[in-house]
Order: sequence, then structure tokens, then C-alpha cells
Amino acid sequence: MEDESGDDASPGGSASVLRSLQLESDARDSPNSSMTSVSVASSLPEQKVKATPKAEHKHESQNNVSPYMYMKASTTARAKSSIPPRLPSSEYASQCVAAAEASRLDPFALHEDEHKLLQDKLCYSHVTVYLNIRNGILRLWTRNPSVSVSLDEAIGCARDERWTRLACFAYEWLVRRGYINFGCVESPFISRSIGRGRKKEASRETIVVIGGGMAGLSTARQLTNLFKHYPDRAPPRVIVLEGRERIGGRIYSHPLTSMRSTKLSPDQRPTAEMGAHIIVGFERGNPLDAIVRGQLALDYHLLRDLSTLYDIDGTPVNGVNDAMIERLYNDVLDRTGHYRLKHHVKRTAHGDKELIEAGRDPPEEESITIKQFEEATALGTIDQLLSSRKSKRRGAGHRAAKGDKSNEEVDTSMETKTQLPAAQAAKEFGFLLRKTTQMHETLELDDLASQLNQSLGSVMNAGIDQYQKFLDLKPYALRLINWHFANLEYANAANVDKLSLRGWDQDIGNEFEGEHAQVVGGYQQVPRAIWRHPEPLDVRLRKPVKSISYSAAGSQGKATVTCEDGQSIEADKIVFAAPLGVLKEQTIQFDPPLPQWKRDAIRRMGFGLLNKVVLVFERPFWDVDRDMFGLLRAPRDNTGFSQSDYKKGRGQFYLFWNCIDTSGLPVLIALMAGEAAHEAEKVSDEILIGECLTQLRNVFGAPNVPLPVESIVTRWGSDRFARGTYSYVAAEARPGDYDLIAAPIQNLFFAGEATIASHPATVHGAYLSGLRAANEVFESMVGPITMPSTLVPAPTARKSSAPVEVKQMETHMVQGGKRKGDELLPAGTFTRPIKEKDNTLHEAWDAAMWVRIYDDLGPPPVKPVKSNVNSFLLFSGEHWDEVKARLAEERSRTGKKTKQSERDQVRVELGKMWAALSEEGKKPYTDRTSKNREENEAALKEWSVKAAEWDRRTWEVKDVWIKEGNSFEEFCKRKREDEDAMDVEAAKRARV
Repeated sequence: MEDESGDDASPGGSASVLRSLQLESDARDSPNSSMTSVSVASSLPEQKVKATPKAEHKHESQNNVSPYMYMKASTTARAKSSIPPRLPSSEYASQCVAAAEASRLDPFALHEDEHKLLQDKLCYSHVTVYLNIRNGILRLWTRNPSVSVSLDEAIGCARDERWTRLACFAYEWLVRRGYINFGCVESPFISRSIGRGRKKEASRETIVVIGGGMAGLSTARQLTNLFKHYPDRAPPRVIVLEGRERIGGRIYSHPLTSMRSTKLSPDQRPTAEMGAHIIVGFERGNPLDAIVRGQLALDYHLLRDLSTLYDIDGTPVNGVNDAMIERLYNDVLDRTGHYRLKHHVKRTAHGDKELIEAGRDPPEEESITIKQFEEATALGTIDQLLSSRKSKRRGAGHRAAKGDKSNEEVDTSMETKTQLPAAQAAKEFGFLLRKTTQMHETLELDDLASQLNQSLGSVMNAGIDQYQKFLDLKPYALRLINWHFANLEYANAANVDKLSLRGWDQDIGNEFEGEHAQVVGGYQQVPRAIWRHPEPLDVRLRKPVKSISYSAAGSQGKATVTCEDGQSIEADKIVFAAPLGVLKEQTIQFDPPLPQWKRDAIRRMGFGLLNKVVLVFERPFWDVDRDMFGLLRAPRDNTGFSQSDYKKGRGQFYLFWNCIDTSGLPVLIALMAGEAAHEAEKVSDEILIGECLTQLRNVFGAPNVPLPVESIVTRWGSDRFARGTYSYVAAEARPGDYDLIAAPIQNLFFAGEATIASHPATVHGAYLSGLRAANEVFESMVGPITMPSTLVPAPTARKSSAPVEVKQMETHMVQGGKRKGDELLPAGTFTRPIKEKDNTLHEAWDAAMWVRIYDDLGPPPVKPVKSNVNSFLLFSGEHWDEVKARLAEERSRTGKKTKQSERDQVRVELGKMWAALSEEGKKPYTDRTSKNREENEAALKEWSVKAAEWDRRTWEVKDVWIKEGNSFEEFCKRKREDEDAMDVEAAKRARV
């Protein structure tokens, strides 16, 4: 049986790789590998891991091998070859814009890093050209991330040969920064010449990555992928050291052994998620979309929203009361937004939005660079550089990311502007005010919020206490409010009293979109796939690190990693990808010690805790069609009339996940957040499981809730390889602490969810941090992107549309790597080596080919239009006229006027009616919504199959058509013969 060291593993096809991911030995998943307690333990033996011999080597510098500077090779890439000629420009542009947004990039503006590199090289009028090319490359990747984008394809996204170097830069920037060609995908560059610049095996550089979780595996995989894009740069030896007996880190899908599943496919195994559980939306930039759905095609289950809360007596919470309390809670949370630290985004250059959305390049050009334009704008001398006609044309400019403001940085704070006094707001929520309450009364939080290092919890608790002066909040209402507090503590893995008031949600605005999802058969399939595909990484298990000796003199010095078993590995670069909790515990010694600024940031940043109780039953006794349900918790202290009474127990079993669809067995996972998560570290399994069953029996009835056949309790705080679950912004933390933790120190680099300020505390954040760390290591070895002296040749330099010669790396698509997904013309399809005067012959040849394809196949299948209908909209449509008439009659009768428009009044009233509607009353609408969604999915699936088949057949028709004597050379030859014949005929007529 295979071990996870990767030494003896051999790569196979993707299907065999996926089977191995899902059916791997459970020996690595022993109970002690994640600090969990189990009632059913596997008896499989542990596997030994072979150690790779240490190689002696010395550092040798090598030249940067960017597409511009490495070797002179004639490429068959042609401008526009990746732009489908029969696809309308606006539709192509729409796809490009969507691709940029799906890659976390602004389609209409340069990324800050792009701006930094291009500001001295690129004319400001060419920003639009560059963005069109960059977005086009992203379009190729997002439409089929199972195939790498090649440099030839990237050049084909340019509309003119003059932009070839721009396309090369965009391609290299996207590859290095991890926006394309990442994950479990073959590199398009597979040939390596042994010769100049290559190192002997013994002298290869070594990179050691500490930690085999998502961040460490992402770093290692990205490094191997990056060096494949540079074929004459000797790839380094990349070694991943993992202390556990398994990979995945805080992603751990514990195998369930008590029963066999009949719901899962034969190549899937029943598991329960001990750690990371949810993919928080695939849309608008989640890199897991490309990996989970685009490359691995893993089954996943989309989650439905929480629909039921149960009170302490086991009865469901009234929907109207729940909605009122949630609005009150959100009001208090929103008011804390006034004290949120304001975020700033540096200005960057924008392209012409109208041209980009139309799929066009600018018709005019300027000779001044982006930087010159910025400086002239700041000095007010821009009109001296531009003619009045050009200086006023649309789209020319350098704007702030959030609007054209004159200040150097732009406030992007998303704080809620709570306008109404608290008393008036509560009344609008539906509460009855105390008789002594005046409508102008509001919450007074400024003095408390102004205190140094104030916590979110202190201010929110004060807000609830002050609301109690206006409202008669009974324990029932406080139980509901504190359920939402527990949910907030789950999101942050910490009690709200520990969260920074000003920075707890500093990553706001970076959330992904789409429904949340769970991976069927186990989330751990994802890190296993990253380890195994396209070829196994060198991962060495059971290798806890004792000390790290790194170079304090410079980034090119040597480093040594010493393991607890005494083995030492000499390295050129080290990437520390273990959790922040390990850094805070200081169990790994650094020589020299980490600098004070980094130690201070590590100390200030919080590292939280979340624990779970997993229960496996013979049969379900809950509603299996609901993905989750919640429990309100009674106060442990006092009578429950005070907010402080609920702090300790509100997070214990506050939420249950129904995992029958993902584990294949009747599984419930109870969450323990806030203080309850820490309490679980000290309480026995028997007590925790007993208390959990008591709560379930309180809701579903004692006779209906049997003893579980298998149970697991997590204790992540006791796991010496984690010491918690994920980071949070503590009250003492400062702006920039995430960046300080991430900052490299000479040849020591850092990755992990606690090193990425934009997406902390998430699996996708850990993955993105690995991409960033890999780029930092890569640039320290290879150097930054090398820019040519002239990025865009002058217009007079254009002579023909022949294939362009550029200084580039050798490009080879992997076998079978045809890019698919365009409804009309697959990108990067045709090689056109013949020189001609203009693009007329190309267009004529393309048109003739597509006439043949359409004659043989007909037009491509039309993508079905998605019908976006939800339950509330259906309900509103049926009752709109009725409510509108009733409100009109009421206004006429009472003469009451309101500032709200009639439409808004109707919508508010419909919202109240919907909230008051029983589950039975909502059922006809939810059933229609479910049916609509199923019909949409079925139609889209049918279209996908037909479109893929149509796309495949276009290649067959094209090949047959060319074999019939329609190659481009023969086409041009016939055209010339026809033109010659016409010239002869014209000459004859002239003589006559």
C-alpha cells in the first residue's frame, strides 16, 4: 500500500488519480492524527515513510528566463488567433470581463502590482489594450482550467502584432502571481534541454516547505508548476515536511468505519469533517472553483439556508419573532461599523470601460507613460501634455479604485450608515417600546468604543443592554440574540470579547458569491489531489520540525531544518506553512530568532478555537432535507435577563450539520464555538456526547434518539501541530499584522491562512497564501519579470501580420490538451505560418471554414436562459396587486402620508406577510422554486453535453475540410490564381 511520502508514487491518468484519492488507505487517518477522540478506531497498521537522501549542492546564479529574455524562437502564435472570429465583440468582451471578475481582478483597472511594473513602460492610452489582452487570457483559463494556457494562446488574445510583448508580459504576470495555470494541471511546457544553464542533479537547489496542509501543498505544487514554465532553468528539489501521519493539516476527513454507505458511489468513502467543512461560494474568484469543479470534478453538495431554530423546550422558534430579533441583532452589529478602521486602496490606472465592454482597443494613442500622466495630473499640467481634444476624451485617466477622488488613497470602508435613532429603529422592526421611551432615544456607544484596544463584544453587549432600556426583552429574546452571538463566534473562532472592534472584519468586501458547498466523500480529497497530481510531490510524513536555521545575511544564504528525529536538511529556501498557533506556542526554535517586529505581530494576532461532536446513527430521526438546524441555549448563570448570563454556554451545540448527503451515513455534527470550544478541551467524551444527546432528545423526543453507533470529539487546541483552528483579529492587533506575519526574512518565507489579510481563516485563503509564497520564493531565485526596453513598438514598425518572433520560452501543449469551451471557435486553434499583406485572407479562410462547419453541423446549441425565481418572488407576484390595493385603501381612509414610495411600501408589507407565513404556507412556493431550480440544472446540463459534442465535432469537420484541399496555403494559392485570372480577363477587356 502506498505511503504519502511521494518517493515511490508514480503518476497516472486523472481518473486513476481521483480513484486513489478517494480510496486511499485509512492507515494515515488514525485517531491520534488530528487530536480527536473516537469510539470506533481503525486497526489498520501504520505505514513507514522513506527518507530521501540529502544531496550536497551549492548555489549558482542563473539568468532570468522570462519570455522576453531567454531564447530566440519563432512562435506560430498570431494576433487574434485566440479570439473567436464569429463571436460578437460585445459577447466576447462580456466573457472577458466576467473572467477577470472570476479571478479576483478588476476588469477595468490595473492591479496594484501591474501598475507598479508598467507605470514607466506603458502609455496610459495602452492601459485599455493591456486590460483587453489580460482579460482575454483569463477568459481562456476560466473556461477550461483543466488545461494550462500556453504563451501562444496568450499572444493570440492580442488584436494586433504590435501588442505581442504586452501579451507576453500579461501572461508571465498571471502565471507568476497564480491567476492562471495553478492547481492540479499539467504545465504546457514539458521539454527541457540539458545544456547551458542546467545544473547537475547533486547541485540542484533545495526548497523545504514546513507543513503539509493546504498552504504548504499549495506552495510546493505552485513552485513545481512555475519552474515548468521556464524549461532551461533547473527545477529545484521541493521537499514538504509534515509532522502528522497524514496530509491536509486542518482539513481532515475522518473515515467512518461503523457502517457501510449505500448512498455514495463505490469510489467514495464515508467520512466526517473534523476541521474545515465548507466551501464558502465558488463564484467571483474562489480558486477552489478551478480545482474542485474544473480540474477534479468532485461531487459536492450545495447547502440550503438554516430554516429552523429550536428553543430550550424543544419547540420551533416563531418565524416572525426570529426575524425581528435578527434585525435587532444586525442593527447593533451595524452600529459598531461606525468604529471600523477605514481601509484605503491606492489609486491605480483605469482603462476605458466603454471600449473594454465593447471589446475594442482605443483608436488613438499618446506617448506619455502612466507615471508621467499621474505626475502631470497631480501638478495640474496634464493639458500641456495632451491636446484639448485628446485630454477630454472619455476613458483617459488615472482613477481611484472606488471613484475618482483627489486624495492619494481612497476610503473603501463599507460601514453601514445607521441613520435612525435606536428607539425608532426598534419600532420599525416590530417591537413595542416601553411607555417611557422617546422616539429620539438612541444607543450611546462612543465613549466605550473610544477606549484603547476595545473589543467588539464589549460594545455589542453594551448595545444590547441599552436596547433593554427601550424594550422589554425577555429571556426568550435574549436566547435568540445570543444564538446570533454564538454564530458570530463560530465565524471568528473566538468569543466576541476577544475580537477587535475596529478590525475584526478587516477582510470585508472580499467574500465570494454563490451557494456554500460541502465536498461529497471528504474535503481531504482536495489536498490529496494537490499532492498527487499531475505528479506526486515529495511529502515526508512524521517529520516534526525541531529547529530552523536561516540566513540573516541575505536571501542567497543557506538554511538548515532539523527534525525531531535528528535528521537535518540543508536548504536554499524555507517556507514556513505551519499554523499561527504553532508560531505562538514557540515549539520550533529559529536561529537567529525571528525579528521583534514579526514576534510582536504573532503575539498580537489571535488564533481561535472551534470544536465538534460527530454522531453517527443507524437511521436518521431528523429532517434529512434540511442541511442544518440550530438550538437556543439557556443561561448557565442567573436568571437569563442579562446579556452577560449567556456568555459561557451559548456556543455549545448551537448548530447541527446534517451530513447525510456528504458522508453517505446518518451523521450529525454539533458545533462548539466561543467559550464552549475551550471547555470541550477539558471535558470527557462521555459528558460531551451525553449532553449533546440530551439536547437532541429535548427536540426530537427521547424514544426517537438512540445511542450513536460511532462518535468523535475534536480537540484542536490540544493538537500540537495546530494549537487551534484559525486566526482572528484580536483586540490588541494592529492594521497590517497579517502582512507582517507574511513578510519574508531573507531566505525564510511564510504561508498560511494567517498570512493573507484579504482571505484569512479560510481554506481558499490558505491556498492563495501558498501561491503568493511560491511567487516570492521563485522571484528570489529567478528574479523579477524582465521588461523589454520597448514594450509597444511604434505604429510604423508594423509591416505584416506574419507569425511574430519574440524572445520567449519554448512552448509545448500537453498531449490531448485542446482548450474547449467556446461556443463558436476554440481558442488558439489554428497555426497560420503564411505571410500576407493584411488580415483579409485570414478572415476569408475562417469564414469559408465556418460556412462548411455550419453546413455540416448547423449552429451551436443555444445556452438556456436561467430563470431566477425564488419563493418570495413567487409569493410577491401572487399578492402584489392585493397588497397594493389594500395599502391604497388604507392611505385613502386614514389620510396618512409616508416618505416611502408606493412600491417600497408594498415590498415591506409583503416581507412581513412572508415572514409570518407558516412553513406549510410557504411550501407551495418553495416546491415551485425547487422544481424551477431542477429544471434549470437539467437544461444547463443537457446544453453542456450538446455544446461539448458540437465543439468536438467542429474539430472533425475542420480536419476533413483541410484534407479536402483547404489548408490555408492552398486557400491563398487559389485566391491568388483567381485574382490573376481576373487580372488577365480585365486586361483582355481593356484591349478590346
